Amino acid sequence: MDRRSDNPGPQHVSRILAKALEACGLNERMEERAAMLRWREIVGAKIADHARPVDLQDGVLVLEADHGAWRQELTMLVPQIMAKFNELCGEGTVEAISWRERPAARKNRGGRPGRNHD
Repeated sequence: MDRRSDNPGPQHVSRILAKALEACGLNERMEERAAMLRWREIVGAKIADHARPVDLQDGVLVLEADHGAWRQELTMLVPQIMAKFNELCGEGTVEAISWRERPAARKNRGGRPGRNHD
């Protein structure tokens, strides 16, 4: 028995990781999520400072914006954003865009200085 075929020797971490992801069935999911890393490149710094991708799964990009005005602005840009993702990351990467509802801001239970508390 030739032990060299059983032990290929040191391997690069990226190769080991790729094999582990494939064995777990996570390759496709990682590829989807990797496209999100190109957000700033796709929309530009100004928009990226106010809106961010939350998830990308099965072609649906989920976004979150820090203000309704930015959400409205991006809603008008959906066709361009989808086209740019598909151009840079492969056709069908983004087929739809949806919005994540942000939780309501917590009320300041401690109150603010100078305010009357009941």
